Amino acid sequence: MKTAFLVAGLLVASVLYLGAPFGQNTEVAARYGSPEPILPMTFAHVDHTHTPCMVCHHNYVDDTGTQPCMHCHVTNQDVWPLFEAQFHELCRGCHEEKSLAGDESGPLRRCIACHVEEADP
Repeated sequence: MKTAFLVAGLLVASVLYLGAPFGQNTEVAARYGSPEPILPMTFAHVDHTHTPCMVCHHNYVDDTGTQPCMHCHVTNQDVWPLFEAQFHELCRGCHEEKSLAGDESGPLRRCIACHVEEADP
């Protein structure tokens, strides 16, 4: 009986810590025209209104285009190999910096917080 409670407790704790994986498609697939399968990801602009647009949208500064990020980052053969590292460095790196500064930071290590299907692209 103790084992059943322990297993149930561990399951509840992992869901609370990691996020509920049930019912969410986190399968790798070709997305946004990517040449190889990638994990799904979501990004809510509304949660980032305190960050200047040019921090992420380098194309506003270097005039490299007007398409959404994924247009180049998964289709340009020069940029595609850097895709995962670029987004992890930019996104996760910013969240880590904010956390270290004691600011509200959003998700840091919970992969499932970002790697879920986006409802509205």
